[in-house]
Amino acid sequence: MREPVTFTSKVAIEHRAALERLLFFNGCQHRVAEGIVDVIDRFGPPEIQIDGEWLRVQVSELSNGVQSLFAVETTTGRPIGVAVYMRADLEHVTVLHIGLSEEYCAGGERGSLNLLLRMMKEIRRSSRRVKGVRRLSVAYGEQRSRAGA
Repeated sequence: MREPVTFTSKVAIEHRAALERLLFFNGCQHRVAEGIVDVIDRFGPPEIQIDGEWLRVQVSELSNGVQSLFAVETTTGRPIGVAVYMRADLEHVTVLHIGLSEEYCAGGERGSLNLLLRMMKEIRRSSRRVKGVRRLSVAYGEQRSRAGA
């Protein structure tokens, strides 16, 4: 049975600590640490912004801004995953940052739910609705980018 997960573009302000853990204190970060440093050097660090009663993630050095996708537990609203991405050009969407709660990472107690794959599919699904977008890539592993957003 799948964990009830909802995908959304914002998170309730009371979940700031959980979002900070996902972005900045994530136990799975060591797996892609070199890529994280490279992305921060190129685009700037992710920053949590308050928008009324909601939280969003921005990257201050990107004048065109970024979009965020949050995976949240349906019952609690707690964020368990975050992806920060941008439209790099007319045809490309690039995921700059991605974080999962440790229990949803590969090898975690809920890793079999494939949350990372589900988040990438959700970004690809929403990107297909944008005219001209043909490719989705992940900045941490651009050598493995995939055609057909």
